[in-house]
Amino acid sequence: MSLCLWTVPSCASKVLVSLPVIQRLIPPATDRRLAKHTGMAAFDGPFFSHTAGYSPDQMIEAHDHLDAIIDELGPFGGILGFSQGGALALSYLHGKQSQNEVQPFKFALIMSSVIPCSADASECEDVIQSLCARELSETHFPPVDHDQRLFAELLDRTVREARRNNALLPDIDLSVYDAGGDPSLAPRVMHPSFVKKKIWIPTVHVTGKKDYGFMRAMSDVAHAVCEPKLAKQLVHGGGHQPPQKPAEVREVIRAMGWAIGLSDRFAHWNL
Repeated sequence: MSLCLWTVPSCASKVLVSLPVIQRLIPPATDRRLAKHTGMAAFDGPFFSHTAGYSPDQMIEAHDHLDAIIDELGPFGGILGFSQGGALALSYLHGKQSQNEVQPFKFALIMSSVIPCSADASECEDVIQSLCARELSETHFPPVDHDQRLFAELLDRTVREARRNNALLPDIDLSVYDAGGDPSLAPRVMHPSFVKKKIWIPTVHVTGKKDYGFMRAMSDVAHAVCEPKLAKQLVHGGGHQPPQKPAEVREVIRAMGWAIGLSDRFAHWNL
């Protein structure tokens, strides 16, 4: 049995409609309640979000809630995450690994992930503190050192571009990175160049070719924080959704078979 983490706004009926092939295999796993949005009238709700925000403290709260779900409903063999749910899954897996805890999942299927944020306040702490000392929002790319520029460029092509396009996710307030901002509140975006240790379980990453460029860029970040030897990346012909065409679904199923087989080989690893 696998745990499913969907996007925001989310409800169990929406998950079942989106994944008809495996609807009998996934339990609803949802979090904080949100108001019903226009366009969601086809679903009864209630609607939820996995996080109240993306600061380290808020991510810790989301991780703790996920721990409680696993304790109550687990154990699970794998985890499936879509959009915000995919980002939370990766953040959670990375957190367990960083704390040298046994992973509660053997493999992960990540679909159209938004950018993952760490619950560890020390993640990217130096570069975030230095950016908070500058007016990042008032100058497109300030004359900063190499690490600052890498982080600023990632924010620009993902989070900032999402805001320019009025995207619902990720709802990150970029003003926290401005001069005078509180670094403790700044989301620890998991930049692949600064993640100390890649996620070391088999992962399959699925992205839509017609998704927005900034969404595909965030999914690329999600893929890049995983160990390359244990990760597969697939592209389907749709947008910000799971694959719908039978041939594309079969490709995902084959990739999941690969991930499950690989996880069985590593079943006794304490990573």
